[in-house]
Amino acid sequence: MSSDDHPLSGQVEASGAAEPSSKKSLDEDPELPPELEPELAFALDSTPDRLGGPFASPLASPSGPGHQPLEDRIKLPKSAANSPPYTYALEDLQALRRAIQDSHLVQLAFYFLDYILRAQTALFEQIHSRKQLPRIIPAMALLCMLLSGLYGVVMGSYNGFFQAISSGIKLPILFLLTALICVPSLYTFNVLLGQRFRFLQTLALMVITLATTSILLVSLAPIALFFTLTTPDNYQFLLLLHVLIFGLCGVYGVRYLYRGSAYIAFRMEQPLNNTLLRIWMAIYAVVGMQLGWRLRPFVGSQGMPFELLRGEVDGNFYIAVWRALMEILNS
Repeated sequence: MSSDDHPLSGQVEASGAAEPSSKKSLDEDPELPPELEPELAFALDSTPDRLGGPFASPLASPSGPGHQPLEDRIKLPKSAANSPPYTYALEDLQALRRAIQDSHLVQLAFYFLDYILRAQTALFEQIHSRKQLPRIIPAMALLCMLLSGLYGVVMGSYNGFFQAISSGIKLPILFLLTALICVPSLYTFNVLLGQRFRFLQTLALMVITLATTSILLVSLAPIALFFTLTTPDNYQFLLLLHVLIFGLCGVYGVRYLYRGSAYIAFRMEQPLNNTLLRIWMAIYAVVGMQLGWRLRPFVGSQGMPFELLRGEVDGNFYIAVWRALMEILNS
């Protein structure tokens, strides 16, 4: 098949003797059909097998008549050649869009569970397109609430049934309140510094970050439950174990946010403000830890009566962790 006969020849500029009037760039034709809309031209390390079907050529063809370097044949940012590779299977994006359109809220939430684990870039592309975000955001929030609630039950099981139920309710509240507190600042800073992110895009990235963190928490819940059952008399150790688990999962979660922000900035042909994003991540972590301190107890010390919220207001998260560490080292 010649480049003029190729399905993408109307959207991708190729070299050769073709008439300029018969070609359109991606920017000149924003309303592409669904099967041509994905960021096909932005997959820096794509292969024919990865993209599949007729869409693999001539973009992925390393040679042939009229061959040009990838950066010359498609409109990429100047920094694109140094950007991380963003690839996904075309069928993944198509299946994602069908699921968003046809699935009810609970079904869609668990559908996203699979996509977060194996097709992150397809989710980022959907957020970049700004399509159906009002369905994506509540489904991701529901997934976060269900999975973080399950881990909360494991945390509270150390101190009985009522503590387990209380922690299973309070942990999703902690996650969602942290997002509500931090998202406005992230969006405002982005706008003031020239990023073109929309508010719903920022909110969607936030809830996907929380959902990713919740998935990781649930994956580590069997380990937390094992130590809860086998070390029933070591409250300080369990407290530090949960802090460590939350730290690991939180770090990976904000990395997901960073990758999603980098992808959307890349698709908008804008540089990502790394300094701002890192400062915001630090603020997000501090807010989450302090809010968790105010909503304690989550584990509950055995021998103490059940409390929905701890009465005393002195101290903070960092002092409590330091005291727990010192008690373990001195025991």
